[in-house]
Amino acid sequence: MEEDTTIAVVGIGCIFPGADNIEEFWRVLVNGEDHVQDIPPDRFNVDAFYDPNPDSPRKTYVRKAGLVKSFNEWDNKFFGISDKEAELVDPQQRFVLEAVHMALEDGGITRERLNGSETGVYIGAMNHDWDCLLRSAKQNSTNTTVTGADSSILSARVAYFYNLLGPAMTIETACSSSMVAIHTASQALRNGEISMAIAGGVSFILDPESFINLSSARMASPTGKCHTFSKDADGYARGEGCGIVILKKLADAIKDGNKIWGTIFTWLNQDGHLSSPITSPSGEQQEKLVETIYRKSNIPPSSVQYIEAHGTGTSVGDFTEVNALGAFFSKYASQKIPIGSVKTNIGHLESGAGAAALIKVLLMMEKELFVPSIHAESLNPKIAFEECKLKVCKSVGKWPENENGNRIASINCFGFGGTNSHAVIKGYHRKDNMDSQNMNTCLSLKKYVILSAEDLISLYNIAKHTI
Repeated sequence: MEEDTTIAVVGIGCIFPGADNIEEFWRVLVNGEDHVQDIPPDRFNVDAFYDPNPDSPRKTYVRKAGLVKSFNEWDNKFFGISDKEAELVDPQQRFVLEAVHMALEDGGITRERLNGSETGVYIGAMNHDWDCLLRSAKQNSTNTTVTGADSSILSARVAYFYNLLGPAMTIETACSSSMVAIHTASQALRNGEISMAIAGGVSFILDPESFINLSSARMASPTGKCHTFSKDADGYARGEGCGIVILKKLADAIKDGNKIWGTIFTWLNQDGHLSSPITSPSGEQQEKLVETIYRKSNIPPSSVQYIEAHGTGTSVGDFTEVNALGAFFSKYASQKIPIGSVKTNIGHLESGAGAAALIKVLLMMEKELFVPSIHAESLNPKIAFEECKLKVCKSVGKWPENENGNRIASINCFGFGGTNSHAVIKGYHRKDNMDSQNMNTCLSLKKYVILSAEDLISLYNIAKHTI
């Protein structure tokens, strides 16, 4: 059965700039809000490191980032972490734990059901700002310093708190990390290695060192915005936060009566030495990846209605990516496909970027709306949008179902080391599965003889649970 290999998203949770939960994130998206702001002094003294000259040694020309509120405030005792231990815990652990809790709550999955289960945890992460701070401050080590700062604990902490017995791993492939984590989780589900997966990505900003390095490499935006698809694209704005999805086989999700946001199919490849330098994306490999995923997923490319691009706002990256996507989809599209990037709202979450993109698409599918990709008033003239049959989503609009009654979207992610990831998301209607379930329920009820109101109520409850 197809349900035995199809992967369903049964819960989502997030902490993003301007949004402490999925409801607030939807507000950010539908209102076209921009939450890349001036870096406050509780992160670091921007003036001490700022210089508009990109050639100034040990300086950054960046003053802005997408940051979450109150990064150092959380209910650590809820997660079994004492106040003393919490002092040395990387805020990324807090982001992950809270986003996981929200995702499980969204999916109606209790700790009791999780306890001792073969659930796996897969977290994409690449930044080590907390560890760098502890080292630079010459923090006295305690018995919790290692577990507070080590990146492997980002996934292990979740497994420990919920007593999960599947694999727990932290994955880094730079800016494709979270989608690679979701792919790894999906493969483990298909292979029967785990019963359920907790997957996503996280990022946290505290140390000016990364800004200095990105400024030296001319990757960061001097204007502090992701001008994705725009002639003003000048680099990317950094962001932080965490996005988590709960994954199960579709057949198991249906059997267990889970809420189903949609289904996901993912694939990966690598640039190798097809582009140079190593940080330069390969349009050839991105196009090949999209060709591969649609062949393997058995989803017609002509059914795609929206593309969530990686869309960092670097002139080379946007040009390479959009033309690669257009080279593939233009062969199948009967009309222009809307394209957008969540980075324009919350900045580039780096290792958490893919999870943010996925949650955005799932929310759009649920609300049946396209949302604007901002900061693209004047499009990049080097990108052949007409030939690519793509159009930048600049306003809120109705997202209609396709001819098969579905909503289908593509999500593209890539890392600056060449690891590319892509996902195809398909909306899910429980009604698609209800007719056969209702029939089975009715047939099973035929053998009963209704003798009393109590019997009737009992049978109703059985049917309700099955449906």
